[in-house]
Amino acid sequence: MVEEAIVTKVLAFLCNDGSEQSNLDNSDIVVGGGLGLGAAGNLQYLRNLATTIGGGVGCSRPLVQKGWMPADRQIGQSGHTIRPKLYIAAGISGAVQHRVGVEGADLIVAINLDQNAPIFDFAHIGVVACALEFLPALTEAFARRMPPHNSIKGMDRGRLDDQE
Repeated sequence: MVEEAIVTKVLAFLCNDGSEQSNLDNSDIVVGGGLGLGAAGNLQYLRNLATTIGGGVGCSRPLVQKGWMPADRQIGQSGHTIRPKLYIAAGISGAVQHRVGVEGADLIVAINLDQNAPIFDFAHIGVVACALEFLPALTEAFARRMPPHNSIKGMDRGRLDDQE
């Protein structure tokens, strides 16, 4: 077969860059938030982490109901069913409707102040902590240990070799 005979050809690949326009259904990494974040302004902690690790941003139903996030960001029975490699849930209690939407994740990390929150029943890793304090620390830790997301795309390979 010759290239001219191919009807479809991939010209470029645009990766999920952590924007809220990303498709949650196909994201390898999703950072979700719930009422435990306390205020709409605190969603920036989710966005910062998602941008740092190249993930999408989602939320529980109550955040959509409060108008803090659009409905296309909702994860759960009445929202998106996601199957990422990593799902980080911050301030989400873990109601059964949310569980249905995330139980296909390879790794669920839950961050919640309430040690009895239902999310700890199905999370692989549980962190009992204030999400507003833990998320910035987690973002900073990832930023120190990972190259900036997509940084290699624009770099000259020769410069990379010089740094090794």
